[in-house]
Amino acid sequence: MRRRIEAFVSYYLRFNPMFRSRLANVLEVKNWDYSKIKEKQNELFLKIFNCAVSQSSFYKKLYSEYGVNINDIKSIEDIHCLPIISRNQIKNHISDIFIGNRFFRTKGQTSGTSGTPLTVYRDYSSILTEGAYVWAQRHLFGFHPGMKVISLRGDLSRDEVKRYDPYLNCLYLSSYNLREDNTLFYHSEIEKFEPQAILAYPSSVEVLANFFMAKGLTLNVPLIFTSSEQLYDHQRVKVETAFNSKIVDWYGNAERTIAIEQRNDGFYYELPLYSFNEYKEDHTITTGLISSAFPLIRYEVNDIIKQEKEKEKKGKSQFKIDSILGRQDDILLLPDGTRLGRIGRVFMEVEGLELAQVHQKVQDSFAVNLVVNKYFNEQSVSKIHEKLSKLGGNQLRYDINYVQNQDIIRTRAGKYKLVINEISETTEKGQVTI
Repeated sequence: MRRRIEAFVSYYLRFNPMFRSRLANVLEVKNWDYSKIKEKQNELFLKIFNCAVSQSSFYKKLYSEYGVNINDIKSIEDIHCLPIISRNQIKNHISDIFIGNRFFRTKGQTSGTSGTPLTVYRDYSSILTEGAYVWAQRHLFGFHPGMKVISLRGDLSRDEVKRYDPYLNCLYLSSYNLREDNTLFYHSEIEKFEPQAILAYPSSVEVLANFFMAKGLTLNVPLIFTSSEQLYDHQRVKVETAFNSKIVDWYGNAERTIAIEQRNDGFYYELPLYSFNEYKEDHTITTGLISSAFPLIRYEVNDIIKQEKEKEKKGKSQFKIDSILGRQDDILLLPDGTRLGRIGRVFMEVEGLELAQVHQKVQDSFAVNLVVNKYFNEQSVSKIHEKLSKLGGNQLRYDINYVQNQDIIRTRAGKYKLVINEISETTEKGQVTI
């Protein structure tokens, strides 16, 4: 009974009239023209900036030491006059940054992919707004609250393999019990439930796809919504084949200073009024616009994002993203200084390959760790060699190792990265090849 009451309260907090009002607003904003979006973006920035300057001891001290004349910040066009803040600054000053009601704040946490997890604060208003943006994307694909959905996102521990929430109409399946001997269990549960969609980490649903394909099993799930990890091309092809599905991807961060959604045309787009982003060669500077309680202004993230090459934006309300390369430590660094991104295509359509992970500790070499099955053969490995050669030429030096699934490096939350790059950040940066 207690769990049922908790589920109802959780449902109401997430899907009440305030949420539905915000969802309607987000859907409306997507139809605004460029000038209206810029005007509202400027209004939201000034509100957050003024709150931060007047109420946050962190920003008062930071701007004073930096020599910022806050009276000179009259619009978002002046944002470049402000200093950039880092992950470590947030970690060391989290309480000084938060300016909301301390009794109603909740904690969010990064997965710790690149070290110690970062804790951030959220207030109820920003949680509702984030939910509105997420569901606005799902709305584009005809998926709405109350439709049958399976969650494969680390919600359950290893001790609980499944749980059904009647209010969300959601069947939770554990992502910590994905083993070959459980293949028929997962297939049966999904087939019986007949979900309209699955919510999953890309790596979790890829593991299931491997198991299903090895046993000649398929499913019919219209939509799979992926998030929280980089989605690689080879994963998309494999999963869509095994589930007879369409993957819809979402890129964001736990700090909630940037979010990018995939739309019906398959391309990725900035979310209007979610954030203000400055795309640099090897990082991105983000300013969140959905939370005035935990303001993050000009916050640097290591994600490498390429905006569409067309420079002229006037009259365009939707900004297309060319590519999301992931973090700097998702990039292979070659001996000549070239940083090689988007290597996931190396592992597309390789017979018998289940999982791959590239591990780099020094600049002149790396290891390619492969989990394979009985269908992997000489032609499979030749294909990998050939594709790597096309990407990096003859300067690549690497070893191919055959490992078990448990040897693939994951975070404590079970998240996966294709490239584990442990080269020091002080290494000279070169050109990104995508």
